[in-house]
Amino acid sequence: MRGQALILGCQTYGLTGVLGDARRVAEALGALGFDVTVCMGEEATRERILQLYRHLIERCAPDEAAFVYYAGHGAWAPAPGSGVQFIVPADFELSTEEDFRGITALELSALLEELTSRTRNVTVVLDCCFASRMFRSVDLVPRALPVVPLPVVCAHLKRLQARGQALGGRHIESNPHAVRLVAAALDEQAYEYTNARGVRTGLLTDAFLEVLDEARGLRVSWGQLGRRIRERVLARCSHQRPELEGPERRLLFQLEELEHESSLAYYPEHGHHWLRGGRLHGVREGDEYAVMPLGADGPDEARALASARVLEVLGGSSRVALVRRSSALVPTGAPAFPRRSQQPRRAVVLEGSWDAHAPLLSRLREAFRTSFFVRQASMEEREPVLAHVRLGERGVDVLDSGLDGIVHPLPLTPSSVPGVLHALEVLARAQSLRELGDGGDSERFTQWLELEWGRVSARRAFPLPTAGACLHAGERVYVRLQARGHTRLHVSVLDVGVGGAISLLNASQPSGMVLGSGRVETLGAGPDGTLVGLELEWPEVTPRQDARPESLVVIASEFPVDLRLLGTSHSRLTRAPPVSLEQLMQSGGRDRYAVKHIRFWLDPRPPP
Repeated sequence: MRGQALILGCQTYGLTGVLGDARRVAEALGALGFDVTVCMGEEATRERILQLYRHLIERCAPDEAAFVYYAGHGAWAPAPGSGVQFIVPADFELSTEEDFRGITALELSALLEELTSRTRNVTVVLDCCFASRMFRSVDLVPRALPVVPLPVVCAHLKRLQARGQALGGRHIESNPHAVRLVAAALDEQAYEYTNARGVRTGLLTDAFLEVLDEARGLRVSWGQLGRRIRERVLARCSHQRPELEGPERRLLFQLEELEHESSLAYYPEHGHHWLRGGRLHGVREGDEYAVMPLGADGPDEARALASARVLEVLGGSSRVALVRRSSALVPTGAPAFPRRSQQPRRAVVLEGSWDAHAPLLSRLREAFRTSFFVRQASMEEREPVLAHVRLGERGVDVLDSGLDGIVHPLPLTPSSVPGVLHALEVLARAQSLRELGDGGDSERFTQWLELEWGRVSARRAFPLPTAGACLHAGERVYVRLQARGHTRLHVSVLDVGVGGAISLLNASQPSGMVLGSGRVETLGAGPDGTLVGLELEWPEVTPRQDARPESLVVIASEFPVDLRLLGTSHSRLTRAPPVSLEQLMQSGGRDRYAVKHIRFWLDPRPPP
């Protein structure tokens, strides 16, 4: 493997494991074939770090793997509702009001933007506090500094802007080309500790190196690696939750992506067996999973480590009965893939003279038989019909319940079946989200959050009602959320497009934007706070006819939950069971949620 790696270790303000971590990561990357540059200790000043980062950008060839690792302190300059994050170089203590020696998240984002313009094959690992979107007990020592006055940092940023230096990136939410493994959520601490081998190390770094070694020689995605790392860290410290951001289907240090990424992580806790997925992920009692070794991309009875049957479903996790295939323990973080789902499948009507196209019909029926989401409607169908598949003069038409085309006509050949099934399953998952009733949850949502959304024009906000607005393809929107009271919330926003595609909009915080008392998050704001807006797009695969309904689904919970598996906006549909939220909203208990729908119409024509 050919690649360039930059390893940064800033052992300051009481940390003792950083230098060893930097050496171990450098050794691991070198063994993988990377050309490694190490900068640590007193050498790791602000100027030297920035210099070496720019050298990394210059050295990288197109599509060559690039890896950046930072271990040390992170810090935070708070502002009402937000703030500025930065990392702490070795010379940080020499900072003055006129010479700030930290490196802000805006500066790091600009460097990452330059790096991904050279190569899309980029991975960043940040083992510090306040790492998400850019403390290490008795033995645990936090990798964070006390807060820093905001005016000092703002003055520093203004000086950089005056010199013409780029800050932030062009991506509104997060850079979509880089994989980022971060030690903890925005308001959590990341720790260093002494591991079982007597080594002083960061929790994230220790788990990263363990799992990276386990993945050697296997086809492992960053998503699988990240989930396994998260469970290892949570098993050692329940209040540090690493996050993986970016293209999670991508194979380690490659641009190739897995066909699908649908596994839930297995973990043991308090004498029981659990999967890191619950009602929000569509898990139901009686569902069956195959627990597989690292590197598996689906269920395989011959290679399965264990089978798991769901006994109890909570909001973000499920208790399972585990049957091991051997006496060996199942590793924490092992991927579990769905085998059978108890979720009712939605009815699809076949229209036209199918007898003349027997091979196509046979393959389509087989696809219905194996689908978690849809089935062929019976002659006496009593359930609501999701869609129609009609044989037309130009090919196979996939129509929604209102008989509007979802995709352009497909050829009258068996090779069209995957495209037909994909369109139907996307529609089924979208319908599950659209059908989630507000019920009593609207009151809880109002108690928890203040929500505003609307159109963006000339960087100004124009609020809109949460139902009935009409917008045009190409227009831009924003969603502003502010927490009420003192409940710590995790908020995700999903877009359900006109063709049914589901996209998670909070890509930089995939387990939910963290909102504490008074904190404000604005989807559609740039890295510097400028209101840019998220562009509304009409899918290329969907016929441009009249305006169609689109919606945003805002889900708030009292604990983090990764909802990326619900997304269907990629060209390949994930094979997770369909989402089922209604029971969750009625369950109460410790896993409390609130849901709000923003329903509007999208016109394919450009704005007048």
